[in-house]
Amino acid sequence: MYFIKINNRELPTPFYYSVSSRDIASSDSGRSDETGLVHRNRIRRSVKTCDVKWRIPGSMLGQLDTDLSAELLEVSLLDPASAGYADCDMYAESLRSDFYQQQNGLESESWWEISCRLTEY
Repeated sequence: MYFIKINNRELPTPFYYSVSSRDIASSDSGRSDETGLVHRNRIRRSVKTCDVKWRIPGSMLGQLDTDLSAELLEVSLLDPASAGYADCDMYAESLRSDFYQQQNGLESESWWEISCRLTEY
C-alpha cells in the first residue's frame, strides 16, 4: 500500500495526509435574486486536493524536491472517498520546509518537515 505516487515513483509515507474534493461553480452561481435561493451552475465536479506532510532526513530532501517541482505531476493517490486510488494531473503549491531536528551535526542526518498541497488541474 502506498499513499502517493508521482510520475510512477512512490513517495515516502507521510505522517499527515488529507484528501478533499470540491465542485467548481460558474461565476453566475450564487444568491443573486429576491428569492434567496442558491442558483448553482456546476461546471466541474470533484476537483481533488491533497494536503500532505512528511518528516524526512536531509538526505531525502533533494529527491522530494525533484518529485514535487515539475509543472505537471502525474499523481496516483489513495482516495478514501472511493476506497481506492485516484489518478489525476496535479501541481504542488504552498511548499513549505521546516527544520525539525538536528542529528550528529550533519545536514544529511538532520530531520525536516516538508508540506505542500497537491491540486488537481
